[in-house]
Amino acid sequence: MTNFGAMDLSASGANPAGETVSSWLVKADEPTLRRYLALSEKLPVIMLISDSSEASARVRKALTEIIASGEGRLVGIDVDLETSPQLAAAVAVNQAPAALAILAGQPAPIFKGEATMQQMAEILSQVLQAAAQNGLTGRVSLGAGTEAQKPAPAEFVAAYEAIDRGDLDTAEAIFAKYLTEKPADQDAKAGLAQVKLMKRLQAPEPGEHAALFAAADQLLVGGDAAAAFKVLLDEFAVNLDARDQIRTRLLELFTLIGDSEEPVLAARRRLASLLF
Repeated sequence: MTNFGAMDLSASGANPAGETVSSWLVKADEPTLRRYLALSEKLPVIMLISDSSEASARVRKALTEIIASGEGRLVGIDVDLETSPQLAAAVAVNQAPAALAILAGQPAPIFKGEATMQQMAEILSQVLQAAAQNGLTGRVSLGAGTEAQKPAPAEFVAAYEAIDRGDLDTAEAIFAKYLTEKPADQDAKAGLAQVKLMKRLQAPEPGEHAALFAAADQLLVGGDAAAAFKVLLDEFAVNLDARDQIRTRLLELFTLIGDSEEPVLAARRRLASLLF
């Protein structure tokens, strides 16, 4: 039994956006993680970092049951530390089992090691309270959803497999080739931008503006997209010679975050004001 039933979250209402999830705790891949980061703007997302151990299996089972009892007020995503280490590295976690709560795109550790069901239920109740205080009171329902109906292109699967192997050059080449055939595909653009970011984090890029771009990357992976964009836009405002390079990098990062996200919308408005 969880203690969710004792919480008064009547203000959260129904499922206004019609969002559905295929299960209460889904397996993570790059597109799913992007979707769930967007969902975290509406309701809390619990990220489980797991591996093939029995401890992870027990935590996974208990966490799924607790999330299910939340009746759509929170969702879960399961990152496999062994097959998707880059996704765990993105949130600076290198052990399993562990869990984070993501609220409005911001991840925060909530437990490491094998917590009991009662401990997890209490922690997630606190997460729901914090979410409600910040207006993240959306809901989702359980269903197939459009994501489950539309399988990823074979090229994307190959790119993700290359990323899992640590072969970022191959992943970059796959996304780049796909974009020559379908230049308007936003998922491919985001995938390419993600791979480029991962490569830069592994080996800083050369060039006159390397320090500027590295500072923006660090802010971005730290969860502060608005600050990352500000660093670039502040330089864009005063360094006329570097405008082309900075604008190109901004557009790449916009694609990575998502054009509908508020930090991107705000940054686009400022970029337009600086240009015109």
